[in-house]
Amino acid sequence: MADRPRTVDASVRLAARRRERLRRRALRLTAAIGVLVLLAVAGWVVLVSPVFAVTTVTVTGTSVLTPESVQAAAKVPLGTPLARLDTGAVVSRVAQLRAVAEVSVTRSVPHTVKIAVKERTAAYALSSAGGFDLVDSSGVDYTSVAEAPKGLVVAQISGDDERLRRDVATVVTSLPPSARDRAVLVTATTPDNIVIELNGGTEVVWGSAESSPQKAQVLGALLLVKASVYDVSSPSHPTTKA
Repeated sequence: MADRPRTVDASVRLAARRRERLRRRALRLTAAIGVLVLLAVAGWVVLVSPVFAVTTVTVTGTSVLTPESVQAAAKVPLGTPLARLDTGAVVSRVAQLRAVAEVSVTRSVPHTVKIAVKERTAAYALSSAGGFDLVDSSGVDYTSVAEAPKGLVVAQISGDDERLRRDVATVVTSLPPSARDRAVLVTATTPDNIVIELNGGTEVVWGSAESSPQKAQVLGALLLVKASVYDVSSPSHPTTKA
Protein backbone atom coordinates (compact mmCIF):
# COMPACT_ATOMS: atom_id res chain seq x y z
CA MET A 1 0.00 0.00 0.00
CA ALA A 2 2.93 2.34 0.56
CA ASP A 3 3.91 2.30 -3.19
CA ARG A 4 0.50 3.30 -4.58
CA PRO A 5 0.99 7.12 -4.49
CA ARG A 6 4.18 6.75 -6.55
CA THR A 7 2.29 4.78 -9.21
CA VAL A 8 -0.41 7.47 -9.35
CA ASP A 9 2.22 10.25 -9.64
CA ALA A 10 3.96 8.43 -12.48
CA SER A 11 0.68 8.03 -14.38
CA VAL A 12 -0.10 11.73 -13.96
CA ARG A 13 3.31 12.74 -15.21
CA LEU A 14 3.03 10.42 -18.23
CA ALA A 15 -0.37 11.83 -19.13
CA ALA A 16 0.97 15.37 -18.83
CA ARG A 17 3.87 14.58 -21.16
CA ARG A 18 1.46 13.10 -23.71
CA ARG A 19 -0.69 16.21 -23.58
CA GLU A 20 2.38 18.41 -24.07
CA ARG A 21 3.51 16.39 -27.08
CA LEU A 22 0.05 16.66 -28.61
CA ARG A 23 0.01 20.40 -27.95
CA ARG A 24 3.38 20.86 -29.65
CA ARG A 25 2.29 18.81 -32.64
CA ALA A 26 -0.86 20.88 -32.93
CA LEU A 27 1.20 24.09 -32.80
CA ARG A 28 3.60 22.83 -35.49
CA LEU A 29 0.68 21.77 -37.70
CA THR A 30 -1.00 25.13 -37.23
CA ALA A 31 2.23 26.96 -38.07
CA ALA A 32 2.77 24.81 -41.19
CA ILE A 33 -0.77 25.47 -42.37
CA GLY A 34 -0.25 29.19 -41.76
CA VAL A 35 2.94 29.20 -43.82
CA LEU A 36 1.21 27.35 -46.68
CA VAL A 37 -1.64 29.83 -46.61
CA LEU A 38 0.78 32.77 -46.69
CA LEU A 39 2.71 31.21 -49.59
CA ALA A 40 -0.51 30.62 -51.49
CA VAL A 41 -1.63 34.20 -50.95
CA ALA A 42 1.81 35.55 -51.94
CA GLY A 43 1.84 33.37 -55.06
CA TRP A 44 -1.60 34.63 -56.04
CA VAL A 45 -0.57 38.24 -55.48
CA VAL A 46 2.64 37.87 -57.52
CA LEU A 47 1.50 35.53 -60.29
CA VAL A 48 -2.21 36.19 -60.75
CA SER A 49 -3.45 39.42 -59.21
CA PRO A 50 -3.02 42.89 -60.81
CA VAL A 51 -1.05 44.16 -57.81
CA PHE A 52 2.26 43.74 -59.71
CA ALA A 53 0.94 43.81 -63.26
CA VAL A 54 2.66 45.65 -66.13
CA THR A 55 1.21 49.10 -66.74
CA THR A 56 4.27 51.05 -67.97
CA VAL A 57 7.02 50.37 -70.54
CA THR A 58 10.05 52.67 -70.69
CA VAL A 59 12.71 52.77 -73.42
CA THR A 60 16.22 54.23 -73.18
CA GLY A 61 19.18 54.45 -75.56
CA THR A 62 17.38 55.39 -78.77
CA SER A 63 18.63 57.91 -81.30
CA VAL A 64 17.99 56.44 -84.73
CA LEU A 65 14.92 54.68 -83.43
CA THR A 66 12.12 56.23 -81.38
CA PRO A 67 10.86 54.90 -78.03
CA GLU A 68 7.48 54.37 -79.67
CA SER A 69 8.90 52.16 -82.43
CA VAL A 70 10.75 50.05 -79.86
CA GLN A 71 7.61 49.69 -77.75
CA ALA A 72 5.64 48.65 -80.82
CA ALA A 73 8.22 45.98 -81.66
CA ALA A 74 8.47 44.80 -78.03
CA LYS A 75 4.73 44.04 -77.80
CA VAL A 76 4.85 43.92 -74.00
CA PRO A 77 1.45 42.56 -72.87
CA LEU A 78 0.09 45.17 -70.48
CA GLY A 79 -1.78 43.74 -67.52
CA THR A 80 0.48 40.69 -67.32
CA PRO A 81 1.96 40.10 -63.83
CA LEU A 82 5.64 41.05 -63.88
CA ALA A 83 6.70 37.63 -62.64
CA ARG A 84 5.02 35.93 -65.59
CA LEU A 85 6.41 38.27 -68.26
CA ASP A 86 8.62 36.46 -70.79
CA THR A 87 11.48 38.96 -70.99
CA GLY A 88 13.40 36.70 -73.37
CA ALA A 89 10.59 36.94 -75.91
CA VAL A 90 10.57 40.73 -75.58
CA VAL A 91 14.34 40.84 -76.15
CA SER A 92 13.99 38.67 -79.27
CA ARG A 93 11.32 40.91 -80.76
CA VAL A 94 13.23 44.15 -80.15
CA ALA A 95 16.48 42.61 -81.44
CA GLN A 96 14.82 42.15 -84.83
CA LEU A 97 14.90 45.92 -85.35
CA ARG A 98 17.76 46.50 -87.77
CA ALA A 99 19.20 49.44 -85.86
CA VAL A 100 19.50 47.49 -82.61
CA ALA A 101 22.91 46.10 -81.70
CA GLU A 102 22.07 45.03 -78.13
CA VAL A 103 18.98 45.09 -75.92
CA SER A 104 18.17 44.24 -72.32
CA VAL A 105 14.78 43.98 -70.61
CA THR A 106 14.28 44.24 -66.85
CA ARG A 107 11.29 44.25 -64.51
CA SER A 108 10.86 47.11 -62.04
CA VAL A 109 8.35 46.55 -59.23
CA PRO A 110 5.56 47.37 -59.02
CA HIS A 111 4.42 48.04 -62.60
CA THR A 112 7.27 48.88 -65.00
CA VAL A 113 9.18 47.07 -67.74
CA LYS A 114 12.43 48.79 -68.73
CA ILE A 115 13.90 48.28 -72.20
CA ALA A 116 17.51 49.45 -72.68
CA VAL A 117 18.66 49.62 -76.29
CA LYS A 118 22.16 49.99 -77.72
CA GLU A 119 21.99 51.07 -81.33
CA ARG A 120 24.47 50.25 -84.08
CA THR A 121 27.27 52.73 -84.75
CA ALA A 122 28.02 53.81 -88.29
CA ALA A 123 31.39 52.82 -89.78
CA TYR A 124 30.68 54.48 -93.13
CA ALA A 125 27.90 56.00 -95.23
CA LEU A 126 26.90 53.96 -98.28
CA SER A 127 25.76 56.05 -101.23
CA SER A 128 22.28 55.06 -102.42
CA ALA A 129 19.64 56.38 -104.81
CA GLY A 130 17.76 58.21 -102.07
CA GLY A 131 20.74 59.48 -100.11
CA PHE A 132 22.94 57.37 -97.85
CA ASP A 133 22.61 54.15 -95.85
CA LEU A 134 24.54 54.03 -92.60
CA VAL A 135 26.50 50.80 -92.27
CA ASP A 136 28.04 49.47 -89.05
CA SER A 137 31.32 47.64 -88.52
CA SER A 138 29.73 44.27 -89.25
CA GLY A 139 28.41 45.44 -92.62
CA VAL A 140 24.76 45.89 -91.61
CA ASP A 141 22.97 48.83 -93.22
CA TYR A 142 20.54 49.90 -90.54
CA THR A 143 19.09 53.29 -91.46
CA SER A 144 18.92 55.84 -94.28
CA VAL A 145 19.75 59.55 -94.18
CA ALA A 146 19.54 62.35 -96.71
CA GLU A 147 23.11 63.52 -96.11
CA ALA A 148 26.22 61.70 -94.95
CA PRO A 149 27.13 62.65 -91.37
CA LYS A 150 30.13 64.92 -91.12
CA GLY A 151 33.39 63.06 -90.62
CA LEU A 152 32.03 59.75 -91.90
CA VAL A 153 33.69 58.25 -94.96
CA VAL A 154 31.40 57.67 -97.96
CA ALA A 155 31.40 54.39 -99.89
CA GLN A 156 30.16 53.41 -103.34
CA ILE A 157 29.46 49.74 -103.93
CA SER A 158 28.43 48.04 -107.15
CA GLY A 159 24.96 46.54 -106.70
CA ASP A 160 23.29 45.38 -103.51
CA ASP A 161 26.08 43.09 -102.38
CA GLU A 162 26.02 42.05 -98.72
CA ARG A 163 29.55 40.71 -98.90
CA LEU A 164 30.89 43.98 -100.34
CA ARG A 165 29.19 45.95 -97.57
CA ARG A 166 30.85 43.70 -95.01
CA ASP A 167 34.25 43.85 -96.76
CA VAL A 168 34.17 47.64 -96.95
CA ALA A 169 33.34 47.77 -93.24
CA THR A 170 36.37 45.55 -92.55
CA VAL A 171 38.61 47.85 -94.59
CA VAL A 172 37.30 51.12 -93.14
CA THR A 173 37.59 49.94 -89.53
CA SER A 174 41.11 48.64 -90.21
CA LEU A 175 42.51 51.89 -91.62
CA PRO A 176 45.33 53.43 -89.60
CA PRO A 177 44.44 56.84 -88.08
CA SER A 178 46.68 58.64 -90.57
CA ALA A 179 44.54 57.28 -93.45
CA ARG A 180 41.16 57.21 -91.69
CA ASP A 181 41.33 60.94 -90.98
CA ARG A 182 41.99 61.65 -94.67
CA ALA A 183 39.63 59.10 -96.26
CA VAL A 184 36.78 60.66 -98.23
CA LEU A 185 35.58 57.88 -100.53
CA VAL A 186 35.78 54.10 -100.74
CA THR A 187 34.79 52.36 -103.96
CA ALA A 188 34.24 48.63 -104.31
CA THR A 189 33.34 47.23 -107.72
CA THR A 190 34.22 43.65 -106.75
CA PRO A 191 35.45 41.94 -103.56
CA ASP A 192 39.01 42.13 -104.95
CA ASN A 193 38.89 45.75 -106.07
CA ILE A 194 38.48 48.04 -103.08
CA VAL A 195 40.03 51.48 -103.51
CA ILE A 196 40.22 54.34 -101.01
CA GLU A 197 40.46 57.97 -102.03
CA LEU A 198 42.18 60.30 -99.58
CA ASN A 199 41.78 64.05 -99.53
CA GLY A 200 43.94 65.79 -102.09
CA GLY A 201 43.24 63.10 -104.68
CA THR A 202 45.59 60.49 -103.23
CA GLU A 203 44.53 56.91 -103.91
CA VAL A 204 45.02 53.73 -101.90
CA VAL A 205 44.64 50.44 -103.77
CA TRP A 206 43.53 48.00 -101.08
CA GLY A 207 42.46 45.02 -103.14
CA SER A 208 40.36 42.58 -101.09
CA ALA A 209 39.46 42.80 -97.42
CA GLU A 210 41.74 39.85 -96.74
CA SER A 211 44.74 40.60 -94.50
CA SER A 212 43.35 44.06 -93.71
CA PRO A 213 45.24 44.44 -90.39
CA GLN A 214 48.55 43.73 -92.16
CA LYS A 215 47.66 46.09 -95.02
CA ALA A 216 46.80 48.82 -92.53
CA GLN A 217 50.17 48.46 -90.84
CA VAL A 218 51.98 48.67 -94.17
CA LEU A 219 49.92 51.67 -95.29
CA GLY A 220 50.72 53.52 -92.09
CA ALA A 221 54.41 53.25 -92.93
CA LEU A 222 53.94 54.08 -96.64
CA LEU A 223 52.09 57.31 -95.91
CA LEU A 224 55.34 58.72 -94.56
CA VAL A 225 56.45 58.78 -98.19
CA LYS A 226 54.78 61.35 -100.46
CA ALA A 227 52.98 59.67 -103.36
CA SER A 228 49.80 59.86 -105.42
CA VAL A 229 49.04 56.14 -105.27
CA TYR A 230 49.72 53.64 -102.49
CA ASP A 231 49.16 50.00 -103.41
CA VAL A 232 48.89 47.60 -100.47
CA SER A 233 46.83 44.95 -102.24
CA SER A 234 49.85 42.66 -101.76
CA PRO A 235 51.07 43.74 -98.29
CA SER A 236 54.29 41.78 -98.61
CA HIS A 237 55.14 43.73 -101.81
CA PRO A 238 53.61 47.20 -101.47
CA THR A 239 54.26 49.86 -104.09
CA THR A 240 53.84 53.61 -104.48
CA LYS A 241 53.43 55.90 -107.44
CA ALA A 242 54.60 59.47 -107.44
